Amino acid sequence: MIDLHTHSTFSDGSNTPEELVENAHDIGLTAIALTDHDSVNGCVHLQSAAKKYPDLLAINGCEFNVRHPANMEIIALNIKNLEPYYERQTTLLKYRNDACLARIEKLQKLGYHIKWEDVAFDENGNQRKTLAKPHIVNFLFQTEQITNKDKAYTELLGKGGAAYIETEAPTVEDTIDFIRQTGAVSVLAHPCLIKLNEHDLYNEIIRLKKCGLQGMEVQHSDMSADELKKYQNWADELSLLKSGGSDYHGYNAHYGIKLGIGRGQLNIPHEYIEKIIEASGK
Repeated sequence: MIDLHTHSTFSDGSNTPEELVENAHDIGLTAIALTDHDSVNGCVHLQSAAKKYPDLLAINGCEFNVRHPANMEIIALNIKNLEPYYERQTTLLKYRNDACLARIEKLQKLGYHIKWEDVAFDENGNQRKTLAKPHIVNFLFQTEQITNKDKAYTELLGKGGAAYIETEAPTVEDTIDFIRQTGAVSVLAHPCLIKLNEHDLYNEIIRLKKCGLQGMEVQHSDMSADELKKYQNWADELSLLKSGGSDYHGYNAHYGIKLGIGRGQLNIPHEYIEKIIEASGK
């Protein structure tokens, strides 16, 4: 069993890359990919920690925010050369931090007591490399300014919410092309969360494949049993590589999700990563 979609303290997860590796080993995973948002800063730590466990395959990855009207993200898997990603993330992380600052300013105007400094540092006093919605939501919850985190994501910070800010991002086509040029594999993240009806989503995946998309997640914590079957069938029909992951964030977000198994329904086979590695040429 493997997990190809996880987040660490280098984006909006609550576990360090080292802790993710330890947890993966403890539960018997054979492969884990670190896919922090727009950042590969944790990958060196992942690889270093994984040296202790020769039977655990550590995969460098990144989950990219993209400009698309349907709330889409693209994952790069099996990144062999981190340098182009370091260069790209400088701009992408600035987009994220600028958006978070704008959210905080909107929240202040709405009467919430929150400052940049309240979320810019972790519980150990270290400045975060990037800020994200979970850091804002957790602060508001801890200071008892909100009582329901899920509602804060959807009704306050979500699209149409009073403090909604859209994060600037490259197009999905540009992102797929970038991943291809670096020799990694591009994967459509959590199709179950994309805001398109079934017919339009299927056709959009066909279009993205023509743009160079190589794979799609067919297992994810938010997929129902029917969706698990549907997306696996779609991948077969469209000759796309299969991927899957829990989207584990620890206690920061996506509550109730466990590494490897999601909400209990995931069982991602090792052959997925074998085929992804083969497709990326190593």
